[in-house]
This record gives sequence, structure tokens and C-alpha cells, in this order.
Amino acid sequence: MQYLYGDETVWGVPGGGVNEGESLIDALKRELKEELGVSIEVGDLLCLIETPSTERVEHTLHCVFAGKITDGKPSVNPGHTSASSVRWLGIHEIADSVLYPPANDIIGQALLGNIKAEYLGLRRRQWF
Repeated sequence: MQYLYGDETVWGVPGGGVNEGESLIDALKRELKEELGVSIEVGDLLCLIETPSTERVEHTLHCVFAGKITDGKPSVNPGHTSASSVRWLGIHEIADSVLYPPANDIIGQALLGNIKAEYLGLRRRQWF
């Protein structure tokens, strides 16, 4: 998902918070349905990443999963996200993009078929 902060383009992996009584997988399915209008099959866990607190957000644990769209075509729902657009990034674009959470390396490896879940620890990402 593309976000514009002034002259900066930031790409966000779709997702969001888990509601009380909701499983992590159910939350992921709900968030993608709300934000992009797609149904998904959740695949392997790719990584866990912590991002520290900033003036804009609290300390966050990101759980990044592989997934497959099973129904729908991704389209931004402005009622559920501030993203300006959505598009697939090519494998060669990911490494040089500003991505949130900062999992460029793991996502790139997943696209190459080298999926290995791992804890990446604390990674900082500049906020715009």
C-alpha cells in the first residue's frame, strides 16, 4: 500500500491491530478485507519485527506472513486506510523501497521462495 508523506513515498504491508477475542490470523483476514477488499489464505510466518515507540506510534510487534488472495482485486478503501493507492512491487523494487515494517530483505527472500521464519529484533524506520 502506498502512503505519501510530503515528497516521500512509503510502502506499507497491509495489516493492523488485533481486536479483543480475535486470533492473529482472523485479524489479518479482517484487516485485508477492510483495507483492500480481498479475502486471503494466510501462509507461513515470514518474520517477527519490533519497531520502537516514536512520537507517532507506540512500540509495535509486526508479524509478517506470506499469503494468497483467494477472492477480490486489491483496491484501497479510504474508510479503513490512509493509503493513497495499492500496487504490487516488483522483486527488484522491494530492496530499494522505504517499507513499513522494515522487512525488505525477508519479503525479497520470500518472493524468491526462500521462506524461513525468524525473529529480526528491533528495527528502526524513519517516520515522515
